[in-house]
Amino acid sequence: MKSLRIIGAGFACGVALGAAVRAAAQAPEVAVRAVAEYTAVRPGTPFRVAVRLAIPEGWHIYWTNPGPGGLPTAMAWHLPAGVQAGPTDWPYPETDESAADVTNVYRGTVVTFSTFQAQPDASGALRLTADLSWGICKAVCIQQRRSVFVVLRAGPGAPDRSPGWSEMEAARSRLPVRQPDAQFAATAHGETVTLTAIGLKGGPPAGSWVTFFPARPGRKSAVAQVKEAGGGIAVTLPQFTTEGATPNRLDGVLVAAHAPGALPPVRAIAVDVAVMP
Repeated sequence: MKSLRIIGAGFACGVALGAAVRAAAQAPEVAVRAVAEYTAVRPGTPFRVAVRLAIPEGWHIYWTNPGPGGLPTAMAWHLPAGVQAGPTDWPYPETDESAADVTNVYRGTVVTFSTFQAQPDASGALRLTADLSWGICKAVCIQQRRSVFVVLRAGPGAPDRSPGWSEMEAARSRLPVRQPDAQFAATAHGETVTLTAIGLKGGPPAGSWVTFFPARPGRKSAVAQVKEAGGGIAVTLPQFTTEGATPNRLDGVLVAAHAPGALPPVRAIAVDVAVMP
């Protein structure tokens, strides 16, 4: 396995400044674009903003939890008075084994969706700005930062749908699905944690394989086979303790790969459950 060198502010250097500057200059740009769901919103009405990152072919960036190595992708919103922030939904990642450890990465196009609420006193032009940072990697990892913004109007009347929103909406299939009607439970057994689920819609079926991407930074992803259990399914995640400590919660994304040509070919399920000893 080959290792990756990380170059950029805040990272372990050990590399001459001139080499860092040359490497940063050689790294391609990640194109970033922000699109609001509406160009005009009604006060008191929730709305979404999508941020699209286009990663050049042959390169990758990392998920919010890169795993045991890598530079997390992060986004911070700066909002005007009259706008309240809600959650941001990130698409599920994939694993990468090009470094010494298996990490969680994005390739190709990545679209996040952030939810906001226009307060009753919101009026006039509203500017929402997102500051992003990530590490773009190939043989080396280069830290990059970008800022993007949207401006929309708040006033009476029906919300005015943005003409570019349909393109962003098509990317929602990569978002983890929350299933509030399903029953999740997690139990620790030594170095493993077993996740059981009853009432999941759409699988994954027993006998298939899944990858669990934990949301907690630094924790490794785990691959496991799905088994039948108590009218539902069970997945035992190996080596899931950290220095002998069991996590209090199992929070992350369970990604199930279906047979080629199946619809959907990949299903991502959001998981957030307390871990019982």
